[in-house]
Amino acid sequence: MSSPPKAARLYQTVAERIARAIASGVYAPGDRLPAERELAASFDVSRPTVREAIIALEIDGLVEVRIGSGVYVINAAPKAAGVVMDIGAFELIEARLLIEGEAAALAATQITDEELTELDALLDEMARANMKSAGSGELVDRRFHELIAAITRNSAMLASVEQLWTIRNRSPQCIRLFEKTRAKGYVPVIDEHRDIVDALRTRDPNVARTAMRAHLSRVLEYFLDATEVEAIEAAKAEMAAKRSRFGRTAAS
Repeated sequence: MSSPPKAARLYQTVAERIARAIASGVYAPGDRLPAERELAASFDVSRPTVREAIIALEIDGLVEVRIGSGVYVINAAPKAAGVVMDIGAFELIEARLLIEGEAAALAATQITDEELTELDALLDEMARANMKSAGSGELVDRRFHELIAAITRNSAMLASVEQLWTIRNRSPQCIRLFEKTRAKGYVPVIDEHRDIVDALRTRDPNVARTAMRAHLSRVLEYFLDATEVEAIEAAKAEMAAKRSRFGRTAAS
């Protein structure tokens, strides 16, 4: 039996349609693409989906994002055979909300005092690493989240969380978005991670799940801010109506 075809991700469809418009001359090098809100309305997708599409086009050398000005076409054809397609940072966070939220809930029922002490030590290490560079703090951040997954005593859960972090560090889409967040000055937020440890200390799975999802929902907010290419205040008002999918995921 042949396997069923893979459904194209929304951002892939949007990126490919914009790339075709560029190749056909609808948008020539030097032209500014329509505003993000216009593209979202035109393709009937969310603004995060448009942003992931723009990152794909940016990685492939078709467009350039000029903060405060917009997105401009810089080449009529991609550098490679086609537009770069990969797991996007927004869909990765959606998966992390679901999987790491449950990992935290399970860890809360298993965690020992010694493991809480280990997590506290990682918070101190993360704070010191943040003072060196955002990248240094992110290395400790990964260890923090993977330790929580290990505390579940479930090897499948640990493997799942490790894979999510591997994707985060290898995906061109994710790498590019994290470059944008670092450029904005974002580093792992110690207080958010401390809230997770405090929640685990209660041994209450619902409290731990809520703390992890609250943290990852704020990561989504940082991504949205880092990829804002228009006036932030005006965009945020419109963005609220287009976040329902992510909001439902975070609250479920």
